[in-house]
Amino acid sequence: MRRRHGIISAVTAMFCGFALVGTPAQASATTTPNGAPAGAEGTFHGRPIRDAASAQALADAYWTPERMRSATPLEPPVGEEELAGEAADRPGRVGEPRSGAEPIAPRGTSPAVLGPSVPARNASAGAGPQSVNPSPGVGRVFFTDVNGDDHFCSASAVNTAKANLVSTAGHCLHPGDGSDNWYTNWVFAPNYADGPSSWGLWSARSKTSTKGWVNHDILWWDYGFVTVWPRNGDRLVDVTGGEGISFNYPRSVAVTLLGYPGAAPFDGRWQHYCQSTTKAAGSQRVKLMDCPLNEGTSGGPFLRAWNNSQGFGHVNSVASYKFSGNMYGPYFDEDVADLFDHAKVKN
Repeated sequence: MRRRHGIISAVTAMFCGFALVGTPAQASATTTPNGAPAGAEGTFHGRPIRDAASAQALADAYWTPERMRSATPLEPPVGEEELAGEAADRPGRVGEPRSGAEPIAPRGTSPAVLGPSVPARNASAGAGPQSVNPSPGVGRVFFTDVNGDDHFCSASAVNTAKANLVSTAGHCLHPGDGSDNWYTNWVFAPNYADGPSSWGLWSARSKTSTKGWVNHDILWWDYGFVTVWPRNGDRLVDVTGGEGISFNYPRSVAVTLLGYPGAAPFDGRWQHYCQSTTKAAGSQRVKLMDCPLNEGTSGGPFLRAWNNSQGFGHVNSVASYKFSGNMYGPYFDEDVADLFDHAKVKN
């Protein structure tokens, strides 16, 4: 069982260079120390990947259909509504609402083959009416932990100039224990629908989260980005299209959460969704009320300005943990924008 996350002690705060006092929540030029980037290169079987051909071969060899089916949803962090130390550790750097990237349809030369149109499943309606199309930019991620166990989370491709970026939760990259044990064998399977799509598996080239997550497993820092190797000479977003990403929007905003829940009554085989308006949670988190999605949804995007006909929106948070029936995620402000800017220029 995971231990409770997101509680930062006064001792930790002193070592990180701030005190637990009532600091005003105003924008500053730089993030606090725990918001600084922490990262690692992608690996397979714990070894660095040196080229795109090797990345593709290793992914296809390891992640057989049987292995993907047997992977278990990663147990999410344990959190609550109120978390001690949040306002001091992450006082907030909120500027004007803005988009860091706009959604984009597939733009490459390779055909965008989606296969049969399968609606995303309404988590609240079971087998009832389906009203949300799946996003081709959303998929499952598979990886192996330090004990050799295979797990999965959710993630989304994000539009950048390099067309290689994936957004997910920090806990889908690293256990948050201060170790060097970044998850290995990490791949993104876009538009997964009872198996990987014809677009295949995309291996991690670099992984980036925050020091607050990697060193201290703090929930308000639970976000991250991954760059992936090309596949068959193509870049990810050229093939799949990509979500936009937004920062500093109101904490109450209409979103569509997409992900791959894997605990009963779900099985991780299909995209499911919750749609509602987020609410503020603490000072630097948001929550989606009464969302039945569970483990496996971790890292799935809270999509603002969802366009159902195009199947894309703006990532405005990512699924982090459940508490009292609600899905929580970090608030996307200039702290997240800085990490996005840091990650998006990597190969």
